[in-house]
Amino acid sequence: MKSINNTTHYISVLFVLVLLLYCTGLAAQTRHLIWVDEFDEMIIDPGRWNFETGPTYETLHYFTDRPDNAKIVDGKLQIIALEESYQGFNYTAALLKTQNLFYWRYGRIEARIKLPHTTGFVPGFWMLPQGDQYGYWPWSGEIDVMEHPTNQDRIFGTCHSWQYSYFTGSFAPAGGSIQITDSETAFHVYAVEWTADKIDFFVDDQKYFTFNNEHSGFEAWPFDQPFYILLAMGVGGGWVGNPDATSVFPAIMEVDYVRVYQNTDDLVINGDDDVLENSKNIVYTVPHIDGALYSWNVPNGATIMTGENTHQISVDWGIFGGNVMADVTTGDGTSVIEYPVTVSPNLMKNAGFEKGAKYWNKTGPYPAEATFALTTDDVHNGNYAMVVDVKTPGVNAWDAQLSQGNLLLKTGKNYHASFWAKKDGAPTELGPAIINATDYTLYALETITLTDTWQQFEFNFTVPANVTTSFNFGMGGQTGTFYYDDFVLTAPDAQQSNQVMNADFSSGIDAWIFNTFSPANARAAVENGELVVSIINGGVNTWDVHVGQAGVTIEKGKEYTVTFDAYAAAPRDIFAFVGKNATPWNVYSNNNTLSLSTKRQTYSYSFTMNDPTDNAARLGFDIGSASDDVVFDNVFLSAGAWPAAVTTQTDNTPRSFSLFQNSPNPFNPSTVITYQLPMISNVNLSVYNLKGQLVRTLIKAKQDAGYHFIEWDGADESGAVVSSGLYLYRLHAGDNIQTRRMLFLK
Repeated sequence: MKSINNTTHYISVLFVLVLLLYCTGLAAQTRHLIWVDEFDEMIIDPGRWNFETGPTYETLHYFTDRPDNAKIVDGKLQIIALEESYQGFNYTAALLKTQNLFYWRYGRIEARIKLPHTTGFVPGFWMLPQGDQYGYWPWSGEIDVMEHPTNQDRIFGTCHSWQYSYFTGSFAPAGGSIQITDSETAFHVYAVEWTADKIDFFVDDQKYFTFNNEHSGFEAWPFDQPFYILLAMGVGGGWVGNPDATSVFPAIMEVDYVRVYQNTDDLVINGDDDVLENSKNIVYTVPHIDGALYSWNVPNGATIMTGENTHQISVDWGIFGGNVMADVTTGDGTSVIEYPVTVSPNLMKNAGFEKGAKYWNKTGPYPAEATFALTTDDVHNGNYAMVVDVKTPGVNAWDAQLSQGNLLLKTGKNYHASFWAKKDGAPTELGPAIINATDYTLYALETITLTDTWQQFEFNFTVPANVTTSFNFGMGGQTGTFYYDDFVLTAPDAQQSNQVMNADFSSGIDAWIFNTFSPANARAAVENGELVVSIINGGVNTWDVHVGQAGVTIEKGKEYTVTFDAYAAAPRDIFAFVGKNATPWNVYSNNNTLSLSTKRQTYSYSFTMNDPTDNAARLGFDIGSASDDVVFDNVFLSAGAWPAAVTTQTDNTPRSFSLFQNSPNPFNPSTVITYQLPMISNVNLSVYNLKGQLVRTLIKAKQDAGYHFIEWDGADESGAVVSSGLYLYRLHAGDNIQTRRMLFLK
């Protein structure tokens, strides 16, 4: 076997000395101030803080975003609890958070705060997970940097996790407290110092509690993911009791500053990790450090548009995802930060729960009693599914509801929704719905029946205007255990025509099939966003080691293009094909034996489907008979449908009217199109997208007989570079029309 990652280890005194020096350098790293709000502006910075609005469970207040409840006074943030009638509640307060704006993993997080001097309140400074990687609270954790029930003279610091929780765990929340007698009359600095091994809690640099990583798994220690900051004032509740006649309103929590310090090795990239194909101007940020040097890399098919050597870039995406990478160099050395990004035509983010509960919302547990959790035991596809156990039904469907919001839909488009679901026990009817996220207008409501077997449910709908919607699954009014997986919401007329699911392996090996046949011995795993097939014994036949994907549609008479990136541990051949996924295993794409090198390259082949239409065909790679490891990425299979606006008919003009395949194809940054004319002709050579819309007219002129060559640089009529994807180029010469396809990869 020749391995991609062949490493030779040398053991010597020199190596040990270098390693010791390196480790010493790491230990001596300087914490940099990488985020701060001193509240020295006139208003609260909306680029740093979001507000949470609405009621909360077990407390008496209604959170608002009004200046009455949160404002800056004399360089300090004031969070104010008021006694007033508002939205059916008798008290109001405010909660500020950096969610979706700034989040951090590890470091020192601190705030200088003075607390209210009156009974009946719980001011807090705490942190919650940005992504809910391990599921809903408390699975993904909570870090309470400071909580102060105003009926006591103590400050509490606490860590919540699944194992350390009153609600789910074997132990109470892990925490400690310290007596601070003047917290209501003087400012104090409340802080945590958080590493991969422990979280230390401080008041004015006096450590009073440490929570250690037991290294027993995320059930006890989910604190290896980014968290965001919250500042709030709670009114009433079981811990502190309700306000009484002695309570003083307004009750004010004053914050002088909030600061975050980190080593460069602790930095994370902030930005959208689940984007639509051909999305523009997606921003990615790492913290700004004075004097630091920044260098970014993005996957093939993506383009950095601005900010190349700064702490913030904007990226235009194509049809493939992968890792966004930032190199940050300071006096401590260079830290390499990676951030995996999924790109797809699916409007649903984290559609298969492979990123935990991120982007998904739940309602409950009141008035229904329901638990929402990730499961690995019963999934449709991939590693995870969502399971909802409804014990008490509540009154309305939305009393126990799983949903995803922020789905921007456009007027006039046809949308297709699908998902997989099941339920333990007797069959149960549910009504998944698409609703307006603001006024709850109903755009689609389906009646489905769940059984104890995974089934796919599908429906189509349109919306009357550009709206932001929510995809809701209400289980209130029912009891039982419900399972969900693999959601899709697309606009078929707008999506890129790649039939391959998980084409860039950003969701692991999900949707891919890997087979070996004796005597072959191999394994497949996704590493650094690529599918690596490690071959110990390649067997006898090429098909003895196989990677593929079934369920693609190949229509009779249509032309198809397949492209993919690949390389090998040593030069070798593989067999790439599209064919029948059952006996007699017909190959539709002819003989496509391709020679791989040790350098990553893009490979391409095209074919016309001459067999009857196959709606369950297989795209595959046979890589047996040799023992050299192979790596794949960015697999593309065109959908085959021709846009109505671009005729593909070729008349009976002699074949000396010829439009040849462009070269190179796929291409970046430019390609050459060649055609032959048998006589003087009026020529129109144009490029179209898959909707049939004109992208660029390359030639519109009378030309002599002979061969003609023209270069296209991927720019449209305005000079802007187009998105990655499949394009058509059409030659109209005299009465002759010919059309071919080309693939542009930025």
